[in-house]
Amino acid sequence: SLKKAYELLFKKLAEEGVFRRKRPIPDCIHRIGVISSRHGVVIHDFTKNLARLGYRIRFVDTRVEGEGAVEGIIRGVRELNQEKHGLDVLVLIRGGGSLESMQAFNNEAVVRTIFGSRLPVIAGIGHDVDVPLACMAADASASTPTATAVLINRSWAELTETLPRLEQRMLHHCATLLRGQRHMLQVQSHHLVNS
Repeated sequence: SLKKAYELLFKKLAEEGVFRRKRPIPDCIHRIGVISSRHGVVIHDFTKNLARLGYRIRFVDTRVEGEGAVEGIIRGVRELNQEKHGLDVLVLIRGGGSLESMQAFNNEAVVRTIFGSRLPVIAGIGHDVDVPLACMAADASASTPTATAVLINRSWAELTETLPRLEQRMLHHCATLLRGQRHMLQVQSHHLVNS
């Protein structure tokens, strides 16, 4: 019955276009809103795999399965969407589980709240067979909290990969200019001595 309900809700939301819109993930993400349970290894895995790039994390602790999970996830998305937090992106993470334990992420209200988020949403929800509908509604999705951290780190790739090359080019250019100036000074010094 859960599988049938999943398929019916998927069809309904797909026809409405809820899964089509994918906003770009910002470059150089700095402020991250995280919604998850503080219990377990999920948060540890996520934060441990973030690069040391000065990330600021605002965390909302909520149940991710069972009673209260749906309400907690919705509350977290709404809370972190407030402009006063100045966040760049929302991250919704949890480890894997059975279709039964993933019900909060296959809930229509949760999916619509994710779709209605002002901020881009990255879902890092472990799954094997049936992709949670929340992942499909998110702007980006990763299969684990660790993969979610890697995706966020990649938002800095252009800067962290390009900056060293630009630095080398600038240093080479400065060294060339200095050699040229030194040569000119030597020539002028020689003319002054011989005058």
